[in-house]
Parts: sequence; structure tokens; C-alpha cells
Amino acid sequence: MLTWLIAALALLASLMATSSSAMATDLPYGPYTCAAGYTWRDAYAGDQVCVTPAIRTQTATENSLGPLRREPNGGIYGPDTCRQGFVWRATRPSDHVCVPPDSRDQASSDNANAVLRLADPGATPRGGVSVTTELSPTGGGLFATGSGLTPYGTVRFYSAGTSGPGSLGRLTADATGTLQGWQKVAALHCDSGPYPATIVVLDQGTGLVTTAGTTDAFHPCP
Repeated sequence: MLTWLIAALALLASLMATSSSAMATDLPYGPYTCAAGYTWRDAYAGDQVCVTPAIRTQTATENSLGPLRREPNGGIYGPDTCRQGFVWRATRPSDHVCVPPDSRDQASSDNANAVLRLADPGATPRGGVSVTTELSPTGGGLFATGSGLTPYGTVRFYSAGTSGPGSLGRLTADATGTLQGWQKVAALHCDSGPYPATIVVLDQGTGLVTTAGTTDAFHPCP
């Protein structure tokens, strides 16, 4: 019976992976296709964080005005020092375009909501984070490890489902952008989500969304 159950779970996971891959190919702009009403921000080449059309236009304007908002002779932050009243936009750590403080807050908010604005977060590619689950009769504990993240940045975890991504928990990367060891993300409960579930990862410092594997913790409760 145990052998049969393991085989059945493996087959189900394989079918879900195949289905997710097929769904990704059906998305008109690839795995980072935005949900209706959103478009890519394009703060820099390859920026696929989904924002409203108004914010995309604002971002393009900020890029063009950015050089005029720097101190012409540099300052305490070198040649990228902003004039008084402006700050770095920081859509990612290297984004030193000078903008009003409200625009920086907007960029941070857009990064934090990046998962919720994708057409299918579960179709995004695997990133530098991996997950594992310690199963229990009532669900299980989700643990994560990985690298290539924003130093000291917030890393958020979600389960991809038919009704939208479900928030699971968060961790903080260290100074090298690493989640050292296997760190506990959350305790998951049986019958409370899709089974098996794809785990989606958000690097909030860049708004990059990736996947990290699956969990069987949402198994039917005994």
C-alpha cells in the first residue's frame, strides 16, 4: 500500500509539473505575463515587474529626468548623489535613478505586490531557492534554503493555486543574499491548499518572482 501511495504521489506531481509547463507556454508573453490591467514596469532592461500603465509611463519619465536630478559635481554617494529632495528609486539595489520619495515608495510597493499581478505565478522558472517539507498528520513544516537574493532583503513565499497565490511566510537573506541552511518558512495545514502545491518565491528587493519546487503538506487530512 505504501509503495502504491508513493507511486501515485509521484505520478500526480509529474502531471502537475507537465500541466504547469503547458500553461507557461500558453501565456502570451511568457512566464512573466501580467494579469489583466498590468504591464511591465521596464525601469531597466529586463524589468518584468507588473505595474499599472500609469506607473510604466511615470517610470519612463523618471529615467529620462534622472540625470537632471543628480548633483552635477557628485557628493557623499559619488556621481549618483541626488539633488536635495530626490532619492534613489531602488527598484533593485543598483537602481540609482533619482526620483521624489513618493516614487521610491511606489517602487517598493510594486515589488512587494509582484506575485499578485502575474497571470500565473506558478509558471515562473526555478530560481536560486529550494524548499523541502517535513510532513506530519496535520500538514507539515516548509523549509527553504538558497542564494542569489537581495542582501538583507525580504524573501516571501506563496503557494500557487487556482484562486490566486496564498501567502505562507517570509525570511530575510543575509549580507551575501543567502538563506543559510534550511530555515523554517511556515507550518502548513492539511486540506488548506492545492495538493501538491507549487511554492512561489518573491525577492522583494528586486520584485523577481520564481518557483522553488512543490510541497505535499496540503495532503488530505486523516
